Amino acid sequence: MALLAALGSCISDEENLDVQFEQDLQKIEEYIQTVDTEYSRRETIEETGIVLLFTEEVESDELPQVRDSLFVNYTGKLLDGTVFDTSVEQVAQDNGVFNANRTYEPFQLILGISNVINGWHWSLSQMKEGEKAIALIPSAYAYGSQANGPIPANSVLVFDLELVEVRPYQP
Repeated sequence: MALLAALGSCISDEENLDVQFEQDLQKIEEYIQTVDTEYSRRETIEETGIVLLFTEEVESDELPQVRDSLFVNYTGKLLDGTVFDTSVEQVAQDNGVFNANRTYEPFQLILGISNVINGWHWSLSQMKEGEKAIALIPSAYAYGSQANGPIPANSVLVFDLELVEVRPYQP
């Protein structure tokens, strides 16, 4: 048994991260195969493993830029469908996460700057104003090996995102 423990400790953190990332990618693919939502386009963002399933697209060439102010309606879920957060009051009420002390309105962030998970910055940078998408975010671009409230460690996150408004950066 001691030998197994010693061998296990020889695995580097980087190798563990690689294994977790591959597991996350597999979970994302399994989710996509079972999701019953219609989507018009699937996009994988570079090497991040983040997948966007566009449910509403707009005809525009303008993607938001770093430092633009974005206003986003969102619902955050675990892969099993458990809602852990939302900016939409009715969704919060329907899923038992309503908080009477909170304002339900589009969440404002500054692209590339605000303190949100990296998966949001990557996902929203690929969406145009008025578009809706399901973002499937590997744990490395969410909370990684740290649990966060109702979100277990190493969780792939699912976000229903609607980019309501983009306000260009004004220096």
